[in-house]
Amino acid sequence: MTTYTKLNSQGNDFILVENNKCSNHLTVDDIKHYSSRDVIGCDQFFIINTSNQSHVLCDVYNQDGSKACQCGNGLRATMLFLYEKYNIKETNLIVCDFSYRAKMKDNAISIDMGQATYININNDYQNDKLKIIQSDLVVTIESINDKLTFSFIPLSIGNKHCVVFSDNCIKHKDEISSIIDQVFNKEMNIGFISNAKDFINKHKTTIDLIVNERGAGYTTSCGSGATAAAICMFKLYELEHECKVDSSCITIKQKGGILTVIKSYNPDSYELIGPSVIEGEGNLE
Repeated sequence: MTTYTKLNSQGNDFILVENNKCSNHLTVDDIKHYSSRDVIGCDQFFIINTSNQSHVLCDVYNQDGSKACQCGNGLRATMLFLYEKYNIKETNLIVCDFSYRAKMKDNAISIDMGQATYININNDYQNDKLKIIQSDLVVTIESINDKLTFSFIPLSIGNKHCVVFSDNCIKHKDEISSIIDQVFNKEMNIGFISNAKDFINKHKTTIDLIVNERGAGYTTSCGSGATAAAICMFKLYELEHECKVDSSCITIKQKGGILTVIKSYNPDSYELIGPSVIEGEGNLE
């Protein structure tokens, strides 16, 4: 019998299993089964190994069974699990061979999300229906069929994100998601910021964000998506004003609540801070 813990980070929910305590090997089909809302249900399924409590190995799966290499909200939830079960206050969480420093910070949980890598678009995708232009880090796509133009920054922080910041992008989020899925072969998480101009004009503005997570759809909160959105807005502000943001802290509002991202300089790195809760335990049957 395999015990699981159900956790929640602002509506983004997870099933967590310790594979070194499991009696059975879990297959991808098992993960998809238990992740279904008709069974237990979760946005992401975490399988962790706590044999070495200073370096906890984490395998992360989306609801559809696809593998993920980052999940900021899930890493916070994992840190809470380790604190509550083993009284671990700080550790390294290893996902896809990359280490994320996690720690309890006052009444919240902090994850060092590391550095961002910006992505250049493949110009070979140009066709008579899509006009794609990349200027510095910003990609603009004009869809002839949809009579729609939008701009975004593609980047990676362990997993890949497109952060869309054009006016009215929320209104057209489904059409934009479909186009980005075509261009990037469904590899991207897609974030939509509704008030980018407000932030660029006054950088202490709270960012309003919706994220369409790869393999899970629109979720109430996404930690890596919040981090990607903060990175995008830091960069847009700096490009617009040709200076660093005065404050190194950005708050991001999603349906599930508020997350904070703190930027450190030289080299640039990003710390995600927010709450998580344990909802209960059970057995996989």
